[in-house]
Amino acid sequence: MSSFAAWGLTILGIAMVSTVAEMLLPQGKTRKVVRSVFATVAALTVITPLPMLIKNGINFDFTSDAVHTDGSYIDYVGSVKEKLVAESLHEHLKANGYDVEVEVKLDGAWNAVSATINFEGLGITENIGHINKKEVIKLVAEFLNIGEEAVMTYG
Repeated sequence: MSSFAAWGLTILGIAMVSTVAEMLLPQGKTRKVVRSVFATVAALTVITPLPMLIKNGINFDFTSDAVHTDGSYIDYVGSVKEKLVAESLHEHLKANGYDVEVEVKLDGAWNAVSATINFEGLGITENIGHINKKEVIKLVAEFLNIGEEAVMTYG
């Protein structure tokens, strides 16, 4: 534990103990004396590290290895965003009569970079009409606000 964290926990502990002690003591002079003792101890605890800080200075340099990003979490968030966009695109296509699987690739934000449409397994049956691939590509491109050349298909 860093010395700064220990210092903060000490101050917090003193505040909690003084609060409990004040609640347990009866009204009167004893309560006032205990309150002033705890106030003095708290003030000394707050002041104690100040000479060391003045002597050594305060270092606010956080460029060490102590702070870093969690790459796996960033990847997870990116995949969740892509899944959400793909699901909403799938619902949009379903509303237009096309029940096809779609994968979406995003940049770091919510902007679509490319999309892949899976036409595999969609044979013509008596319940399904003709699938106009060009129309599906156009719907995907318009929904994602990307060019039709960024929409890939297979199947």
